[in-house]
Amino acid sequence: MKRNISIQIFAPILAFGVAGLVAGCASSTPHKEASVRVSLPELSGAARATVDKVTAGGHVDQIDKEFERGKLVYDVEATVGGKHVEYVIADTDGAVLGTETSIEYSDLPVAVRAAAEKFFGHATGLKAMKGVEYGETSYEVTGPKNGKAVEVTFTPEGKRAPYQIVSQGCLSTR
Repeated sequence: MKRNISIQIFAPILAFGVAGLVAGCASSTPHKEASVRVSLPELSGAARATVDKVTAGGHVDQIDKEFERGKLVYDVEATVGGKHVEYVIADTDGAVLGTETSIEYSDLPVAVRAAAEKFFGHATGLKAMKGVEYGETSYEVTGPKNGKAVEVTFTPEGKRAPYQIVSQGCLSTR
């Protein structure tokens, strides 16, 4: 009888805990607020021409329509020359407002590597991207921390970028 009561109490608690873990991982996956996934034909003519130009020889992986600094822009993720690249393209005139390209972790400025290794507690498995957006340079470092995939952005001096929120997602075994 005691065993039956224990199972009746423990089973719902366990189920609730597992559901919470799954929901927590799903809700903590990085995403951009107020962005809408769009396809290339949905872009303005000027923006589409720019995307065609900057991704020539590669392919577009995804496009998100967003509002940044009061402007309609497209966040374009692509693979060009075998590397992941991202562009922020203005809707009105197709201007490239920002770029983000994969770089070797060892190519990060020394101050950024030191800050990343202090933040993550290691250098193993860290990946880096260099971004220049609206004239400001930043470095995005992603990697595992406490069992989660974490992304953090640093200034060239190795300080956490003030506008960047660390995003965390559950590590995948895929």
